[in-house]
Amino acid sequence: MKIREIKNEKLMVYTVTFTPNWLEKLFGVKEKTEEVFLQTWSTFTFGGGAVYRRKDGSELGCNSWIGEELDKFRRKW
Repeated sequence: MKIREIKNEKLMVYTVTFTPNWLEKLFGVKEKTEEVFLQTWSTFTFGGGAVYRRKDGSELGCNSWIGEELDKFRRKW
């Protein structure tokens, strides 16, 4: 899956829309608005990135590509 769009819904709450790559399209995978992520200020990864949580409370790992894309979105101006 690739990230097509990131929306900032509220303060520190992000909605991510994923689109399938060509191989997944071959198997019939559809585009989906996956999850809502909450940015936490309590925990930081090495290098200054924030840690994000899903709705169910699970955290994205330190090397998560979704977390890196959310950090890029947050930092752009």
